[in-house]
Amino acid sequence: MNLNYIHIGLDYYHYIEKNNKLRYEFQQYTSFICDYFSDSIRKLKFKTDGTFNSISIQLSEKDLKESSIIFDNVLNVELPFDQDRYENSKGSSDFSYYLEMLEKGFHKASEFKDIPLQDLLQIIEKFKYGGCKNEWIHKKKRFKEEDLEVVLKCSYTTHYFQLWLCVDRISTKNNLVNGVVLQTEVGVFIHQGMYKDIIINNNQIVITDKTDSPRIKINKSKISKNILDYKILGDKEIVEILSFKL
Repeated sequence: MNLNYIHIGLDYYHYIEKNNKLRYEFQQYTSFICDYFSDSIRKLKFKTDGTFNSISIQLSEKDLKESSIIFDNVLNVELPFDQDRYENSKGSSDFSYYLEMLEKGFHKASEFKDIPLQDLLQIIEKFKYGGCKNEWIHKKKRFKEEDLEVVLKCSYTTHYFQLWLCVDRISTKNNLVNGVVLQTEVGVFIHQGMYKDIIINNNQIVITDKTDSPRIKINKSKISKNILDYKILGDKEIVEILSFKL
């Protein structure tokens, strides 16, 4: 069993009754951090002792429990919640409180089970050094017959997830367009599967979803004029979800 997931949040059972709005808000603001650390730790393929595949750091104002393995193979660690520090930093670009809690949580978890502590601490430093950004290239494709290189870039922040389209002219290396074509609320399961491949069909650049169905169509002829003209496909609800605050 590999260590595949890292999570930080407020104690679910305590806050869902006491202050579920606060619990959900904290979850929203830290989702991009959990995604970054989970993706980073999966690349290490660290084998656990077979009792857990996830580390969950739970913050709470109530009496703390000892570290333990709970349902679904989760190594659960509890730390005190400093709501004042959270309130002073929430929604900003200051993520120091969350990272401090991750560091303390990793140290506490290492006292209970064998975990890749130094690797986890290095991930924290790498995240800081990179400006606390969770960004990656999803796909890059060259269409030589069209003289175009198309890149899909992902940016996951404390406020939203964005899918960027970047199109360059291969022969001149000039950038033609670079802009957001999809934006959702935070939450991995909201955007997951909504983008997969890039194809060119007639006069359209098409971004398909996980079912290989067209999800976004971009006018190819306007791209040569440095105009990003696109349309999100789907019913009204899907379009609203994928164009959050655009």
